[in-house]
Amino acid sequence: MQYRVRLFFLLTFALSWLLWLPSLLRSTVLPGLPAVAGLPGMFAPFAPGIVAFALTARAAGRAGVRQLARRGVNVGFDRIWWLPTLLLLPLVAVLTVGGGRLLGWEMPAFPLLAQPLNLIGTFFFIFFLGGPLGEEFGWRGYALEPMQRRWGALGGSLGLGLLWGLWHLPLHFIEGTAQQVIPVWQFVAQQIVLAVLYTWLFNHTRGSVLVAMLFHAMGNLSGATLLPLLATNQGRWLNFGLLLAVAIVIVVGERWSLRPPATANPDGHKPIPTPPG
Repeated sequence: MQYRVRLFFLLTFALSWLLWLPSLLRSTVLPGLPAVAGLPGMFAPFAPGIVAFALTARAAGRAGVRQLARRGVNVGFDRIWWLPTLLLLPLVAVLTVGGGRLLGWEMPAFPLLAQPLNLIGTFFFIFFLGGPLGEEFGWRGYALEPMQRRWGALGGSLGLGLLWGLWHLPLHFIEGTAQQVIPVWQFVAQQIVLAVLYTWLFNHTRGSVLVAMLFHAMGNLSGATLLPLLATNQGRWLNFGLLLAVAIVIVVGERWSLRPPATANPDGHKPIPTPPG
């Protein structure tokens, strides 16, 4: 892995985990800490983006920063890709519920669906504060491309998904998080599979970070809506199986392998200029 990518992950993990540390301590060994101790953790999801922009500025100056920022508003791709960006993960959520009903499961109540208008506010909260805006300039905007050049689309996706999943580790031990009810290994496996879907969209939308952010937001919104079902082991497995099926279709259909691609940018988007090494 290139030095700049290793440095990105090192700084991202260090900054995020440092910001999550007070919440982690309050939920584990220091329960007497005041609730305000959790405030720094609100900024942890922005660490990947902050680190990405900082390293880009250091390596490529203002031109690189502008190019990375433009990816956050990039809509210069075939409009058909808006469909999977906005609808694929909600469809998987619907199939998860439908599959559970067909299997005779007793469905829990889904509070977010009781007042559908709340979904709009929840979406915007998730987009701006729940991860997509803060994370995706880092994961997809900065790290994915060099990892694809090194290991190909499949290898780059698997590697990024593994690290992306492990980055969430402190959240599994913090009270009130969605990750708290999910075993670490199951969550990491899910992120690895999801990373394949993100790469597929990224490569077909000329490296659009906007697409990654919206896909992330729709995924988190779907997860928040299904949380009562995903809190059960059988619900998680059904949802994971559906996501895995989609990922397999993508890998087979795209003919991905673990070999590096013949060209660095098969879809023609311009890479962010960085020094060698």
